[in-house]
Amino acid sequence: MNQETTVKKTVSNLESGNVCLAGYIRRGIDNRDTNRFIGFKVGDCFYSSLKLLKSHFGVRNLKELEFETERLELGTVTAEWFNTDENYFWAAYLWSGSFRVGSSADKLSLQSA
Repeated sequence: MNQETTVKKTVSNLESGNVCLAGYIRRGIDNRDTNRFIGFKVGDCFYSSLKLLKSHFGVRNLKELEFETERLELGTVTAEWFNTDENYFWAAYLWSGSFRVGSSADKLSLQSA
């Protein structure tokens, strides 16, 4: 008997090229579309996974990453995406220990496509 195990899609297990539903959910309305993950960006540098990004800065979690990039004045950490449904690029930004979307700072929500 074959059983497929579904791994919940999270920021921690994203890798460049992954395709998933990404966006946000507000007041029960699902605002996620099919997107291809480009990578994490700090300044002009891209990282293919959060593990590589955290390793580069010698941190263990998103709060420490946010603190370290602010301390070094490198700017905002972003998760870069390409919306495959409507053909545009967008980014979620790291704020207050989690990735957020838009001016309303909704938490980034992911789901396997």
